[in-house]
Amino acid sequence: MSVLVATTTIGHLSPVESARLVADAWAQRAPGTTVERLPMSAGGVGFVDAVEASLGGRRLVVPVPGPDGEERPATVLVVSTRSGPVAYVEAAEAAPGPYDGTLQSYGVGRLLRAARDAGARRIVVGVGDLAALDGGAGMLRGVADSAATTEYELPAHLDAVIGDWSEIELVAAVDHDTPLVGAQGATYGLLGVDSAEAQSRERAMGDLIDAVERVLPPRRDLLSGLPVRLHRVPGAGAGGGLAYGLSVLGAQIRNGAEVLAHAVGLADRVRAADVVVTGETTYDWRSLEHSVVATVSGAAAAAARPVVMIARDQHVGRRESMALGIAGSYSVIPSGRLAPATPTATDLEDRLAALVGRVAGTWTPPGADDVH
Repeated sequence: MSVLVATTTIGHLSPVESARLVADAWAQRAPGTTVERLPMSAGGVGFVDAVEASLGGRRLVVPVPGPDGEERPATVLVVSTRSGPVAYVEAAEAAPGPYDGTLQSYGVGRLLRAARDAGARRIVVGVGDLAALDGGAGMLRGVADSAATTEYELPAHLDAVIGDWSEIELVAAVDHDTPLVGAQGATYGLLGVDSAEAQSRERAMGDLIDAVERVLPPRRDLLSGLPVRLHRVPGAGAGGGLAYGLSVLGAQIRNGAEVLAHAVGLADRVRAADVVVTGETTYDWRSLEHSVVATVSGAAAAAARPVVMIARDQHVGRRESMALGIAGSYSVIPSGRLAPATPTATDLEDRLAALVGRVAGTWTPPGADDVH
């Protein structure tokens, strides 16, 4: 019997750490079972590590300005492929949370320049967990190596900057469909922003959009003839609008979990398994789409493989789980428990390992331990 463990972040455990813990606990309960680890990410913290775990690559350490103005190390992972070097960047390394009203995406621009200088002609940016709210203006200044006096200021000669990057294939890997502006946009969806600040920043975002469109008028959709407004593209608000800034530079905005799934060959690895195990921190309504759980479950359903869900806590009922194709879902914290019951880091690891052991006992058929 073979088991594929394709998990993302669970509590404080990174995708690589969670996949290791779950796989080890499963193998300990069913030692004759072949267990494969496949860390997954939708573009947030741990994205680059998840890519490296499957594809290897060459790490470049790039200094970027941190929250206090001092430079901090960030990573560009360069992976060799048949079509040439592909670089992977984790935007959260440039401006880690929590958001405090000052963090910008400038450092992401430095990472992009380093990736291009390393020879990459395709750059995938994991946009999730970036603690910035500047519509990607900082990133655009970063690629242009341009200073600014205001947070939303664009680099001079933006058209030349865009042209300079026209031969680079950019992908913004996002984990949700948040637009840039509006009641469901980047500004109003960010924790720690009160209504007055949200309104001020929404106006600033509008001014940024106007400034961009004076340089880059909306193109026309070939079928409808209607203008394609980049700020309205689903996912443009991801990373405080970083995805929008990347699209100005020519990037495609794509589901981050699906981008990684394609890169690491998730479909083939699912077909090679008898049981698929996925997992995340909180299994709730957001898990139903644009998530690692939804992507892994979809691949398992296409291959007619049962998929098991492991979470720290869950708020999704049996009906929704069945719609995703999940055969069984389990959580460390029983449904209905309040936040004070959230386990500590050490306690979570112990309880998660124990839970996986019980689940492995349920999903490993009698005699499977003897199969080699």
